[in-house]
Amino acid sequence: MLVLVQLTDRDGRRYQNHLAIDLSKVTEGAAKEDVVSTFSAFVTPGEYGVWTALYDTTTGEHCVKQEKLEVSPLRNDPLPGAWRDLPPVEFLPLAEPPDSWYEPSVSGRLRLPLETRNPVRIDVVLNLTPSEYMSDSAETRSRNLSVLIPALKAISDLGAAGAPLSVELVDLSRHRVAFRQDRVRDLDWPAIKQALAPAGSESIDLKSLEGRRLDAAFFVREVGRVLGATHDEPSRVLVILSAPVAFDSGEDLHPIALDPSPGRRVFYIRCHAPPHRAILDRDGLPPPPGFSGARRRGLAPRSPADLADFDQLESTLKPLAPRVFDVQTAEDFRKAMAGVLAGIESLGSHTEGK
Repeated sequence: MLVLVQLTDRDGRRYQNHLAIDLSKVTEGAAKEDVVSTFSAFVTPGEYGVWTALYDTTTGEHCVKQEKLEVSPLRNDPLPGAWRDLPPVEFLPLAEPPDSWYEPSVSGRLRLPLETRNPVRIDVVLNLTPSEYMSDSAETRSRNLSVLIPALKAISDLGAAGAPLSVELVDLSRHRVAFRQDRVRDLDWPAIKQALAPAGSESIDLKSLEGRRLDAAFFVREVGRVLGATHDEPSRVLVILSAPVAFDSGEDLHPIALDPSPGRRVFYIRCHAPPHRAILDRDGLPPPPGFSGARRRGLAPRSPADLADFDQLESTLKPLAPRVFDVQTAEDFRKAMAGVLAGIESLGSHTEGK
């Protein structure tokens, strides 16, 4: 049986997808249950015709349903032209993490209106490590990365806009830079995917375990190294992507030993993972004890506002006077991106005036 879907935009262009179900392999028990087929797509604002169809290739039986889909534009969109060059519809293939976070098959780029009169270098530092008290939970790490990796992909489009852009992923638990790429136009996703494997692992080497209290100090040193690197561009921008981080008691939380500079901007985009949802088994019962690290340790999930209060990365950056954006939704991230762009443009103008 074929399941087919088609979207048609106002210009008559068609976007199609399908899947096939081999009925000979359906068990007798499954044959008595409903079958749900899901297609996911990125769709830009507009009006669309939607056709869905079922077709049995053996009997010729079929059915077709036609509907209308209207996608409203965002209200008070801070980046009204960002989707201008994207195709109206992009179907997403079935994928598992981490590919489902990055969507490597989606090649469209955001149009980011970056205009500077002077050269500006942009560095992006993404923290792979969640808070200490949740760092042994693979579920928490996965939820964090499901927000951070798409954010990184969007920000990387600044490289295509002509700004010198460098990206690095830091693993605070292991005190290492897991990935670095300079002069980014297209992120090296295969290399990033390989770098994510140790960060998603439950294991950690003994040396890193013994030095866990140096996590904050490692972060401060790495930020200082990035900002202190010598480059030709007179203006520097640092964008930090991270979930809120609370370290263990006794952690060295000395802030960075750098002062604000008129030729430098620091932005901290603090991304809050989706709230934890209880997972039920097929009988509607909660999973057995020990299902996740958070439940084993009796830790109740906290609200994003609570986590922001406990975040200790911000305090280590305080001497740099960072602009902090708390991101809980896609709209929040869009506003954060607009704020970063405005800050970069003002930096370029300010530098020329100096």
